[in-house]
Amino acid sequence: MIKQLPYIALLMFPLFGLTQKLEVQVSESIILVGQNITLTYTVRAANTDSLVFSPKKETIPAKSISKTGTLTSEGVDFEITDEFIDTFIVDGTTKRWVGQYVVTAWDSGTYILPGPSIFINDSSYTFDDITIACLLVDPIDGMDIYDIKEQFAELPERPFSLVEFLKKHWWWIAAIVLSAIVFLFLKFRKNSEEVEEEKPVSLKQRTLIAIEALEKAKLWEKNQLKEHFVELSSIIRMYLTSRYEISLLEKTTYEAKLLLTQKGLNEETVEVIARILSESDMVKFAKSQPDTISILRVSTLAKQIVAETSPLEFDNVE
Repeated sequence: MIKQLPYIALLMFPLFGLTQKLEVQVSESIILVGQNITLTYTVRAANTDSLVFSPKKETIPAKSISKTGTLTSEGVDFEITDEFIDTFIVDGTTKRWVGQYVVTAWDSGTYILPGPSIFINDSSYTFDDITIACLLVDPIDGMDIYDIKEQFAELPERPFSLVEFLKKHWWWIAAIVLSAIVFLFLKFRKNSEEVEEEKPVSLKQRTLIAIEALEKAKLWEKNQLKEHFVELSSIIRMYLTSRYEISLLEKTTYEAKLLLTQKGLNEETVEVIARILSESDMVKFAKSQPDTISILRVSTLAKQIVAETSPLEFDNVE
């Protein structure tokens, strides 16, 4: 009888596949940075089987996939944004264990989340891996997509300095100051025959002056491409904040799209604005290097948005 035990064990081993089954599901396999998704792990087993699962508490480590499809040594952590939940569902002689994570990623790229392990009758089994693609922004038809490998933004090492701020932002500040000087000069200049009431420089004019001053600075020729796009993004955000009385200065591109849509802007205009802000994000965080034509094209789109969203102006209106 003892000699027959190995053969009996071999015959019993395949029965596991008949009564127990591991499944894994993901709510979405393509997401935006910061978007929540649900990972669902399921085990179908007999009522007599014992199941033990140890969930992660804060993060789930994942591996990056390169452009060629190979697994790299680099990795990121998917943040667990909600408490892990699990339950048993009994049906006759079988039962089903279901466990769920709610997670998100804060870096763009393609990742593999390794399948977790679960103990069934004191034996360890592993769920299948999951592949997730995480994008910085929604893809836009016709938009050039540059090589993106986003990294964490570096925090400032020193407290706010007015001198440093003026060094970095002098071009658009100078443009606004210049427009203010022109306005004051025109306002107080008197004609020898009659005094004309001068109109203040409009928001549209001030913004276009700032964009043109930024273009003339040609910062990309001075190895200051990132500063150019940061300033262009700031000018557009300040203009939209003043025009629609909403705060966009600290909002992400995705949040800005939602707020502008709520203000009634048409979808095409919102997508163009998002493209301008996304270009700035890609240069700032993803270290992309657009050429001069692409830089000037984005600047032209910015001036187009200002012109399209500004009220009509008429000269010599009494």
